[in-house]
Amino acid sequence: MLTWLYDEAGRAAAILDEFCLRTLGGEAAGFVFGLSAFSLRGEHIGWFEDGVLYDVDNQLLGFLAGARGMAHDFPALLAPPPEPVFGKRPTVPTLRARPVRRPAGGWSRHGLPGYIDASATLATPLPAARAALNELPG
Repeated sequence: MLTWLYDEAGRAAAILDEFCLRTLGGEAAGFVFGLSAFSLRGEHIGWFEDGVLYDVDNQLLGFLAGARGMAHDFPALLAPPPEPVFGKRPTVPTLRARPVRRPAGGWSRHGLPGYIDASATLATPLPAARAALNELPG
């Protein structure tokens, strides 16, 4: 089931295809399981709670229409683009431990499309994800 994720301007900026995060072009970019979002490599890249996607710094990246977790007012939602053709979902990798969650902040300095694209294409975790992973206890 396709669900659009909207950015702070109310634009459709990413797709949630059941548990698979996708770019606007339909490319697989990551996964959502429970409260966590993961890259295609299994790196923790954020949180997904009550229809809201947060980055690794626990700042808002995007939201589903009607999300209960929005502490702020919803922007007016713009019409989404035509539905892209999806390729096969990639195999889910071994998922890495998630870091300690920081207190929630405002909107992320990362735009939702760029954050999703970067998580799909980088050979290493996002810089913020690397820093957060270094803060794991133990």
